[in-house]
Formats: sequence, structure tokens, C-alpha cells
Amino acid sequence: MKGFLSKISIFISTLSKWGSLFLFFIMFALPMAEAIHSFQKFKKDSNPIHFKLTAIVEPESIKLGERFVLYVKIELSEGWHIYSLYTKGVEKQPLATEIFLHSDKFVAHGMWEEPAPVIAWDGALGKVVKTHQQVVEFRRWYSPVESLDSGLYQIKGDVVFRACNNKVCNLPKKISYVTELDVLGDNN
Repeated sequence: MKGFLSKISIFISTLSKWGSLFLFFIMFALPMAEAIHSFQKFKKDSNPIHFKLTAIVEPESIKLGERFVLYVKIELSEGWHIYSLYTKGVEKQPLATEIFLHSDKFVAHGMWEEPAPVIAWDGALGKVVKTHQQVVEFRRWYSPVESLDSGLYQIKGDVVFRACNNKVCNLPKKISYVTELDVLGDNN
């Protein structure tokens, strides 16, 4: 009888080790494998998006006291959209596109202007939002500060936006732009 109990005790302890490994596998390995698989599905999309950002000023040269327009154009792959600069109502939209100018040499006049956004259902967010698709051009008026000397100046800035299709949204993307403005002296 002692031999039988000894064999059962060894069997139970072996079973307990395997049971622990089985429990560990169920609790940790399977959910982790599923999470990695889900993340890879989210990360890999068969249609990679492409962005093209262009910035220009109009006119390309001005005299002190005159104004110019900064145009920022974003081109997106088909099926993708970005969000409007402005939201309706008091709710701030965390996905709103933002445009920055990094210079204290130019004074802004008014707000950024955008074409009429498309109001559409966004499947990735599960709500109706204001979007721009394929090609969108933003503009804003500026003038040089009065103390600016004549010369060629770089105008640098960033556009921060989130591109989405109706299945997924990418993380916010920041793209820099650079263009030039020639500020003429009084005798030009």
C-alpha cells in the first residue's frame, strides 16, 4: 500500500507541475500571443498611406508693410482623410489638424482658412466628423514685423495631423515645411 501511495504522490506532484505550466500558458502566453497578433493586424495595412506636403507664399516678394499669404497643401493617398482645423460646438476634437509657423519675424492676420470640410461618418472613431480627403489647401495671411531688414527669409513650420481611413487611425504625424519670402527694401 505504501508503494501505491508513493506512486500516486509522485503522479500528483508531476501533474501539479504540468498543471501549473498549463495554467501559466493559458493565463499569460495565449493572451500575449493574441495581443501581438492583433497589434500586427493593426500595424500592417495593405494600403500604406503617403503624404505630400507643399508650402508656398504668394507673392514671393513683398515690401515692408505689405501682406503675403502662406499656403500649406497636403496630399493624401486615396481612401485616407485628415480632420478639419476647426470643430463645431464647444467640444475640442483631439484629432484636429494643427498648423504652426516657427518665426517671430511675421505677424499673422486672421485665422487659418480651409476649404469646406466633408462631414462624414468615420468608422474608425464611430462618429460623424469634419474631414478633408485627397488634396487640401490651407491658407493664412501674414506680414513682416516693422523692424525686419530687407533680404530673403525662410518660413518654417509644422503641420500636425492624424490620417485615418474608415478602419484605423494612425498616430499623429508631424511634417515640417520650408518656403522662402523675399522682403524688399524701400528703394526696390
